[in-house]
Amino acid sequence: MATHKVLMTLMGMEIGGAETYVLELSKTLKHMGVDVHVVSNGGVYVRELEECGIKHYRVPLHNKQFTNIFSSYRALKKIILENDIKLVHAHARIPAFVCGMLQKRLKFKLVTSAHSDFSVAFPFNLLSNWGDRTMAVSKDIRDYLLKNYKVEEKNVSLTINGIDTTKFAPDIDTSDIMKELGLSADTKKIVSVSRMDKDSNVPPHMLVDVAEYVAKNSSDKIEFIVVGDGEDFDIINSKAEAVNARVGYKLIYMTGRRTDVNKFMALADIFVNVGRAVLEAMSACTPVILAGTRGYLGIFDEGTKHAAVETNFTARNCGETTVDRLQTDLLKLLSMSVEKRLELGLYSRNLVATDYSLERMAQDVVNVYDNVFMPDNPVKIVISGYYGYNNSGDDIILQSIVQNLRARRNDLSITVLSLKPKETRAQFHVDAVHRFNLLSVFLRLRKARLLITGGGNLIQDETSTQSLLYYLWVINTARFLGVKNMLYAKGIGPVSRPVNIKRVCRSINRVDLITLREGGSLGVMNDMGINEPNTVITADAAFALPPAEGGEAYLAQLGINKPFFCVAIRPWAHNPPDMERQMAIFADFLVEQYGYQAVFVPMRPEQDSEISQRVISLMRQPAIFVGVEDKNHDIGRAVLGLASFAVCMRLHALIYAMEKAVPAIGLVYSPKIRGFMEAMGQEWHLPVEETKADTLREFAEHIHDNKDEISAALRESGSKLRELAEMNAELCVGLL
Repeated sequence: MATHKVLMTLMGMEIGGAETYVLELSKTLKHMGVDVHVVSNGGVYVRELEECGIKHYRVPLHNKQFTNIFSSYRALKKIILENDIKLVHAHARIPAFVCGMLQKRLKFKLVTSAHSDFSVAFPFNLLSNWGDRTMAVSKDIRDYLLKNYKVEEKNVSLTINGIDTTKFAPDIDTSDIMKELGLSADTKKIVSVSRMDKDSNVPPHMLVDVAEYVAKNSSDKIEFIVVGDGEDFDIINSKAEAVNARVGYKLIYMTGRRTDVNKFMALADIFVNVGRAVLEAMSACTPVILAGTRGYLGIFDEGTKHAAVETNFTARNCGETTVDRLQTDLLKLLSMSVEKRLELGLYSRNLVATDYSLERMAQDVVNVYDNVFMPDNPVKIVISGYYGYNNSGDDIILQSIVQNLRARRNDLSITVLSLKPKETRAQFHVDAVHRFNLLSVFLRLRKARLLITGGGNLIQDETSTQSLLYYLWVINTARFLGVKNMLYAKGIGPVSRPVNIKRVCRSINRVDLITLREGGSLGVMNDMGINEPNTVITADAAFALPPAEGGEAYLAQLGINKPFFCVAIRPWAHNPPDMERQMAIFADFLVEQYGYQAVFVPMRPEQDSEISQRVISLMRQPAIFVGVEDKNHDIGRAVLGLASFAVCMRLHALIYAMEKAVPAIGLVYSPKIRGFMEAMGQEWHLPVEETKADTLREFAEHIHDNKDEISAALRESGSKLRELAEMNAELCVGLL
């Protein structure tokens, strides 16, 4: 990551989704070493910024009056020059417009964030400036920008609303606000936090409208708490007072503007609103109803999750928010058992913890910052491999290659050859072309300085000769075009057909650099007569990644209570007919003998899920299946790293376990499995054709009795492999 100094510009720092986003982003970036300055018209969050050591400048960016625009232009110019700002990040239309005018004179880089679908009506469309790069907080906003503002797809990146799960948590002390407001301890509390402006006033209006009906038709005592301020506050407050007078007691509490909103989230039994506030309530383990000015989605659960994520929890275009809909869903939640509401709240909190972390949000932004400073003539690299297939091992390898190269050079333009280029672009923040569009591959290679054939056992004919010929064609085309060639953390072989051995020898002997992930591949190369390239034995690229985050949250989300063991198996032509039954017998033994939970982890879901489910169906004891969604391979990686031990047929399942010193049994379907187990000094492996419950049980008993010693040895081996894995990127940069 390059070191950046960034000026955040937004309209104000009052309560609101975009404002809270900037607050949390600025604090997290500062923690990561970014020098952050903030410009706005001020507000309640300025104090929190300054307490964190972030300088705030008050500039009238809050409206489009000509005098304010002119004053803002002059003030921003002075701030940028005096602080030598080279990067500005604008979070609203007016700041982006003013910064866009300044950029022409001061030549800084401009990044913008789209927090909503900005109007394209005249004259607002003339005020829109999307800068050098744009960040969209949801897929529907990204698509809106592409369609309505014709922003180039390569210049738009997706990000998330990151939430501080320690600040927004269920165990926050709320006694002070209970006492301050005079709230009752024996009531169910329905809360909404909202800015009550014309464009966001439906949730608080609607909550006041339904309060009396819900209170009369619920078996519980109810209190409604509406937090926030804005243009409509007086109107909504008057309506609330009228309701309170009609029912004869204080049913609705209007708090006005607050900065301690996390306490209200923790206090709530039900939360009603949309946007970032919903994620904050979910983080506090509170069931939520998505009801907003732009749409209505209802109770958040597994059924509404997809639409909620797609619209960034705004319910945009999901139907109209009405009194009938809201009061029906409120009464439905109130009638649920305490256990059911807690289950819903835990599901919500775990989703936030795993998919909406502050660290992920900040890293998305830093990736864009790094990218925007790429020179006019960047060094172009093409990465070839088995990408776009949703294979955990290959995707983790690609993630490692990209992150480690960018950490060493900020002038790299990376293109990946992928089966699903659009998904690869979004997932890894790289350019991508379809791997079988040979013309596009040729054109990318023609402009490149380096081809990386990345990770895995791609140079083999065990799968098919056709796949081998494809990878050799890419390598040979690069050499023909004068592009340097590197095999990055590869495994080589097996190559069995004589004609293929000649092809491999002829092609690979002409590459510039080979790094191998294990020593066995060097012997395979020597046997084939490949001895000309500079060759270094390193380690699998996955070892060079930082640890997966959120492991404990994943366990809670999946219902896993340690201790547990993991199983990662795959279909294979030579799997013995009785393998699945033997695995089920073995898994039942571990559950019954040691009290473990059985957890099945599909490394390539479309292939591995079915065989895993079949084994589970043969077991007497219950087991947990890890369904990996949205290509979040960190889930499987984190779970394997927290297991007591694992039984793995997939190489990267073994790596995920052993990089965290988790002992594992290897089922050898390929020489790479045996090679890795030997490299880690582990003897507990057997050919998959010989899979027997009794043999596995003997291995497991030995591992269970000697776990501490085995884990200590794995920690030592893993530390060495991490150092070797980082050499891959060092050698690659040296080749450039």
